[in-house]
Amino acid sequence: MKIIDRIVKFIKYKNLSMRAFDISIGVGNGYTSKQAKTKASVGSDVLEKIIDQYPDLSPLWLLTGEGDMAIDPKKMTDEPPLEYGNSIDEIIENKIKRIVEKQFKEFNDKLDNFPTLEQIRKEIQKNLKKN
Repeated sequence: MKIIDRIVKFIKYKNLSMRAFDISIGVGNGYTSKQAKTKASVGSDVLEKIIDQYPDLSPLWLLTGEGDMAIDPKKMTDEPPLEYGNSIDEIIENKIKRIVEKQFKEFNDKLDNFPTLEQIRKEIQKNLKKN
């Protein structure tokens, strides 16, 4: 699936017309429709406008198709303010960095509850005594 296909999917998800979407991001009338029909590329300037206008849209999903399309508003409030950067590359880099940091924190939290080797050894010995 190309970026333009994901944009169209997001427009449908938001219950917008392509015209309303074009207006919201400040592009010419029919831009999105034309890009979708011809399966054309979308410029980085337009991608930046979309990301700025729709903070609930995951930039990672938009560009790669990875992860969820929409960002949960509850999760948005827990995150530090977005560091947009000056280019689409910086925006993506900052978003990926936050995702990795979040995943690392979740992994670290799970490690805290993981049993130690000593606890595993004692559990095995206990189970062997029962048998």
